[in-house]
Amino acid sequence: MSLRAQLDAAATLLDEGASNSAVRMLRSSWEPELPDEDRLPLYCMWIRGLCDTGDLDHALTLAERAADELPREADVLIALGNVYDLRGQLNDARDAFVKAIEVDATGSLQHYNLGAVLERLGDESAAEQCYRRSIEVDGDGPTLFEANAALGALLRRSGRLEEAADVYEAYLDEDPLSVEMLVEHGICLSDLDEFEEAIDRFQTALSIDRTHGSGWYNLAITQYRMGQPEEAFASMRNAHESDPNSPLTLAVFGAWTLAQPDADLDKALGLLYGAIDRLAAIDSAHLSPSYASLVSEEVFDALWSRQRYGEAREVARMAGQRDWITAHMLETLNEADHGRAPEMTTFTVTARAQSPSALEHWPEDAHGYTTGFSVLARDEDEARKYSLEYLQSLEPFPQVQFQIEAVRPGNPDEMIRLQSTQLRARGVIGVLAGRAYFRG
Repeated sequence: MSLRAQLDAAATLLDEGASNSAVRMLRSSWEPELPDEDRLPLYCMWIRGLCDTGDLDHALTLAERAADELPREADVLIALGNVYDLRGQLNDARDAFVKAIEVDATGSLQHYNLGAVLERLGDESAAEQCYRRSIEVDGDGPTLFEANAALGALLRRSGRLEEAADVYEAYLDEDPLSVEMLVEHGICLSDLDEFEEAIDRFQTALSIDRTHGSGWYNLAITQYRMGQPEEAFASMRNAHESDPNSPLTLAVFGAWTLAQPDADLDKALGLLYGAIDRLAAIDSAHLSPSYASLVSEEVFDALWSRQRYGEAREVARMAGQRDWITAHMLETLNEADHGRAPEMTTFTVTARAQSPSALEHWPEDAHGYTTGFSVLARDEDEARKYSLEYLQSLEPFPQVQFQIEAVRPGNPDEMIRLQSTQLRARGVIGVLAGRAYFRG
């Protein structure tokens, strides 16, 4: 078998998920003193195979060696950037993709990868430009699906729904049978209250793939918005059957099941707690905090609305321990615990928690963390009191010591908004700074 045939076979094995078999085939393909044109694809395949098997240390060693030997090859630099990305070294990944663009600015993949890293680094404006450039360099198309999807999602999150719809429509002109893009466009149309058009997109996607969980889920949400609860419930059941491990589907289907007139309580609670269990099982590196917050709030609301207050509080405690708790959850708890009162003031509170040994939900070597809150109270002393109560409710363990490090006046814009609100529930109303764990 020729080297090219062996590489093609290894690529097929990687695409099919047989990473270990692919690595064995690549090992047999390696020969000393290979010319550059043969070494380049072999390096890239090896790096991909090592990444797929989770051997990121050796993948990095090989990628850096390949970049040293072939510094003007964009594919090698892209592979190096991907390894850095998988290892969480985002700044290094960014630099590698920038170099890949310097070597070859006509490749769409390096522009897209740079955009994805910049977005994770918080530079959404630059990320948007990279996604647009990735689409532009493909000329007449077909353009890169990932770049179109990422651009559309970024625009939707920033509230630019019409622009996002244009991106999806343009891609569907190229590939009208793209199930994923049909669903994304449907979500965008639903958010624009163009319900009939959204339904059409979801139904077209599901006519191609009847097991597409996201298609069924978003069809259900749109039907619910249209005032069609029975159709929505049936579609959500299909979403759960198609993707039984989706935390959000479990949460919403559980909430809707619990709200039925003759609710199957065991089934509903199983779905709701299944959503929380699935969240906890996902590696935090691959879990969006906003997604986790959405799921947690859905479960919390379902339990609270059925007066299962103790269980709802446990969900809120779990969410608070992981910085998933939402303003709505906090407002609900504050109203129940402290009632509403006029003439409130916002304060910014920074706090510190410390323990001789890590708690179960902390990193293994952590001895504490710092965090920050926005608090609604009459004065600084009350803000301090509410902050301590909140922290102690999250970790009610005697070995954990809490200290309020600073209490300052809150955001002026928030204080102006409060002046127009007659009554508000007192207490912690938002997490301003997520937990920063410290060691030693």
